[in-house]
Amino acid sequence: MNNLEFTGERLTTSVESIHGVIEHLHRYALAQKITNNKIVLDIASGEGYGSYLLSKGATKVYGVDIDEKSITHARVKYGSTKNIEFIIGSTDAIPIEDNTIDVVISFETIEHHDKHELMMQEISRVLKKDGYLLISSPEKSIYSDRDSNNPFHIKELTLNEFGSLLGKYFKSVDLFNQRFVIGSLIHLNNKDLISRFNLFDGDYLNINNELPNDDFYNKPYFNLALCSNLESNDYLDVGSSFFNGVKVVKEELKVVREEMSLLKVKFEKQYDEISNSESFKFGHSIVKSLKLLSFWKK
Repeated sequence: MNNLEFTGERLTTSVESIHGVIEHLHRYALAQKITNNKIVLDIASGEGYGSYLLSKGATKVYGVDIDEKSITHARVKYGSTKNIEFIIGSTDAIPIEDNTIDVVISFETIEHHDKHELMMQEISRVLKKDGYLLISSPEKSIYSDRDSNNPFHIKELTLNEFGSLLGKYFKSVDLFNQRFVIGSLIHLNNKDLISRFNLFDGDYLNINNELPNDDFYNKPYFNLALCSNLESNDYLDVGSSFFNGVKVVKEELKVVREEMSLLKVKFEKQYDEISNSESFKFGHSIVKSLKLLSFWKK
């Protein structure tokens, strides 16, 4: 089937934006860790790829989006997946019954409207008492450096504003930054062991145990939060993590190479057609004559 049209904001599976794809997939990778055997709500599900990824381990996934075209597309593309249900609805009027959802996933949604309190009230309503919210939003103080004058963003939040809002509705709020980085990862081979995640930067003269901001990379463009009304979220094992973007980069390079090859063939064909045309031959003969005339004048 055809891909959903990319409007410049909602990510679709037809987009080869390296940093955007990796950031979105990393968020859903985290979500997969806490949604196994759970009933999940993916609010603002868009094209539906995220709901599909969550459905691989979840008992049931509800993908809710305000855009009817997106929901229709998702139903067709992922309709064969039995444990997903796509529904038209908004963040301030979620079409789900009270206390029925184990985990709510909300990625890059809250900045698209200014009904933040209503959204939190609705999420609290549909969540079970021991349920979780995993939510992300761009960092207001710096996001304009990356995407200035975004017409889709109505009300962005700083990390403090984000945390304060969530703290009104949940006892436990663990905040995270998300950065798109280029570097080297060293981690324990034994996945059962937990260690402190260190961030290093440096050169031949100095190495620092920190990650300074670059003009584009390394900046914490996105804030994430894991929220619940339990005493602690620690047992969920959602801490520092890394998403390997090599596959995404290779796919992007493959697309670029294919496009370059097609352009080369296209231009070579056009050149052959032009060079063999009567008008080109006529023009070429005039140029040769002018060059000869110029030579003899010297």
